[in-house]
Amino acid sequence: MDNGCLIDPFDFDATLLTVNFATRLLAMEMDYHSILDRALEAFCDLGSCRDAAIMNYSGNDSITVVAASIDYDRMFLDEEVPFEGALAEAARTRKPIVMENCTESAFPLPSGKKSASGETTCLCLPLVGSRDLVRGFISLKRESERPWNHCEIFQLGILSTVAAISLENSKLFRLAIEDSLTGLYTRRYLTIRMDDEVTRIRRRGGELSLIMLDLDHFKNINDQYGHSAGDSALEQVADIILENSRRGVDVVCRYGGEEFAVLMPGSNLESARTVADRICQACCSRLIEVPDQMISITVSAGVASLAECEMPVAADLLELSDQRLYKAKQSGRNCTVFAD
Repeated sequence: MDNGCLIDPFDFDATLLTVNFATRLLAMEMDYHSILDRALEAFCDLGSCRDAAIMNYSGNDSITVVAASIDYDRMFLDEEVPFEGALAEAARTRKPIVMENCTESAFPLPSGKKSASGETTCLCLPLVGSRDLVRGFISLKRESERPWNHCEIFQLGILSTVAAISLENSKLFRLAIEDSLTGLYTRRYLTIRMDDEVTRIRRRGGELSLIMLDLDHFKNINDQYGHSAGDSALEQVADIILENSRRGVDVVCRYGGEEFAVLMPGSNLESARTVADRICQACCSRLIEVPDQMISITVSAGVASLAECEMPVAADLLELSDQRLYKAKQSGRNCTVFAD
């Protein structure tokens, strides 16, 4: 066996369990941002480091850093980096590369220097998915005094393959449950997630709230400005709802027509009411751009929590929030109803 992979049986068993656990977590997840978050955690744990970055590669010399872990603090990004040097070599060879870390970047990136004179080194692994296509890269940084051994690189390579396939699957899954106009989740996915969250709460307890939203006088927009203007308004309102929701936590859906829903795991009624008010105020204060002009638009909201339902049933939560949305429309619109 190569000297770089000599570890005692106990360490090997522990490492095998870690790899197995990490790959199962990645394989079970379907949400794109959750996969990024779990991948960062898994790579940092297995690579015994605090800093990592995940990059998307489109195949046309465009690379974008989409997530990073800086001293265990994980964040989502959208920052382009040049496709050259170590990244180009890793894409061409499909093999991991160890180089000095680029000191000019806030997140781990290979500098292009293979010498070990720097204080930190960067391990760059290509994310090779189906049809042997490179879908991106994962880069890990740690001190030069702790060089990467063959066994670590091999284990991290296994994890990188699982991460690449999981990211591919999440994109395919998203296409199946994504509204083509707004990019939000569909009503069908909301039903699935509500059932899952209610089942989880029955077993472990917790909070769950739902906001139902409806654009006021939306028919007038279609009639006065045309359906393309209506579509534009729906897209911009969807963006406002996303901006005022918790990314990677709340489930934002286009329920149908001009109606939206925000499912909020871990949130009580008061927290959900605050978010609903914020969304209503943001819509009211922002002009919506339609062809050749700007218009104002308002939304009405109905808010309910699972704790208010006699039985923890998803259908009851949906019905209660929908009833309150109807009351908001009856009460003059552009308001939030959160109690009977």
